Amino acid sequence: MSALRAGIKVAGLTTLSASVAYSGYQYYNTTNVLFTAHAESLPSDSKAALKKMEWKGFTEMKLQSAEQVNHNVKRLTFALPTDDSTTGLLPITSLLTRHTPEGAWIPVFRPYTPVSDNDVSGTVTFMVKRYEGGKGSGKMHSLKPGDSMLFKPLQELEYKPNEFKSMLFIAGGSGITPIYQLTRSILRNPEDKTKISLIYANNTEEDILLRKEFEEFEKQYPDRFKKLFTVSKKSSADSDVEQGYVTREMIKKVSLDDGRVGKVLCSGPPAMIEAVAGKKGFLGFTQNSLGGILKELGYDKEEVHKF
Repeated sequence: MSALRAGIKVAGLTTLSASVAYSGYQYYNTTNVLFTAHAESLPSDSKAALKKMEWKGFTEMKLQSAEQVNHNVKRLTFALPTDDSTTGLLPITSLLTRHTPEGAWIPVFRPYTPVSDNDVSGTVTFMVKRYEGGKGSGKMHSLKPGDSMLFKPLQELEYKPNEFKSMLFIAGGSGITPIYQLTRSILRNPEDKTKISLIYANNTEEDILLRKEFEEFEKQYPDRFKKLFTVSKKSSADSDVEQGYVTREMIKKVSLDDGRVGKVLCSGPPAMIEAVAGKKGFLGFTQNSLGGILKELGYDKEEVHKF
């Protein structure tokens, strides 16, 4: 697929994890090297610092509740080891899962980005999309309250408050979860003045995850956050959701600044990434060269990060 449709058929892209379009786990299976993240609580909250989890290898956590969000997405909440502990994760950090399917010898690793606040005590919550044949998403969807899963932090990108005056996020499908994690962290930090523009593409309006949360961000921070939802098929002509490809015009429409943004993050299915920013390299682990719409707009490789 050479062009980006707003509603990428993500159900057929089983190489992606169910919660975040990030392929680091493939590199793990190739080289047995695992990149881990520092788990720290918010520096302004000394109380949270006393409660932060000490991540030492994989940690077992039990599923507390499971809620069906739409036809292929579940909201899964796991209990942390203690009621007063917090994940203390830095943005952008996912939790890598590990399980060995029945009858198999080789374990399966998949990263999922929490959608719950990193300083909330007692639980951590994910929104997991199930893919046909997906070993990770299938396992997560099969869990019942009381079942356990192993988790370990995995940080891909370090973010520093006010490093950029403005940022552009382009997401597709379940690739929205790391974008949501970072957006919330930026907007809720009174010391961070970074402006954020978001384009979020899906098949249908039903597939738009965290819609209410992003709409609330736009109401609360109109000068710092602007979003644009686009889908392949609109539910009604009166909907404020757009329809069609992600285009230069959409990027210009959602921009909060007259000039170019300091950093662009792209998170979604491989076909979307390729159309927007060019293919990733080495089994989806390396950034590879820049291409797609962003290259046409004059961005260079250092200004774009592909999940």
